[in-house]
Formats: sequence, C-alpha cells, structure tokens
Amino acid sequence: MSLAGNDRWMGWTLTMQAEKLEMDMLALTNKNQGSALIAYKEKIADYEMKVKKYEKEKEDIKQEAKKLEQIRDSAQVNSKKFGMAVIFLQITILLSSIAGLLKKKPVWYFSLMFGALGLVYFADGFLLFM
Repeated sequence: MSLAGNDRWMGWTLTMQAEKLEMDMLALTNKNQGSALIAYKEKIADYEMKVKKYEKEKEDIKQEAKKLEQIRDSAQVNSKKFGMAVIFLQITILLSSIAGLLKKKPVWYFSLMFGALGLVYFADGFLLFM
C-alpha cells in the first residue's frame, strides 16, 4: 500500500475512533439513554451506506482496470513487431551508409533486403498479419 493510501486509511480509522468516543461520551453523560441509542443507530446506518458505496466503487475500479489491462496487452503485442521493424530499418541505414562510403552497389542491394523486411514488420505492427 502506498504512503498516501496509509494516510487515508489512518485518517479514516482516526475519524471512526473519534466518532466512537463521542458516542460513548454521549451515552455516559446523557440521562436519556434513548437519544444515545438513536445516535448509535444513525451512525451505524451511515457506515453501512459508506461501505456499500465503497464496494460499488471497488467494482467500478476493477472493471476499468480490466479494460486497461487489455489495452496494455494489445500494445505489448504491437510493440514487439515495431521493435523488430526498428532493428531491421537501422541495419538498412547502416548498410546503406557503408555502401555509399564504399561505393558498392551489391552492399546497397543487400541493405534493401533488410529494408523490405523492416517494412514488413512495420506493417505487421499495425495489422498483425504474421
């Protein structure tokens, strides 16, 4: 749990303790025990409403997390294809540079093969056909 989560949890716990002490004090100082009983019942009802609200929010958050996990998984599949495309295109650039410096057409033709392979992987990153 994060530090902010701990602070929130601690604040909530301290609030509940303070309310409990107030209720106990009301019960001890009040001659009329009925008003203390009513206050306890109201506080219990309030807590039950909060628990229901948090349970609903927890389910909503869980659904949203599942959607985000699916998006993440899809992006990971695409990223592998794009990574391969980058590797092959960088090899193409390297070989083309060497071919230009050495003025050797066979090396340049060889680099075109890597370039085509890089473009295939690039297209596969979008279309996922391989």
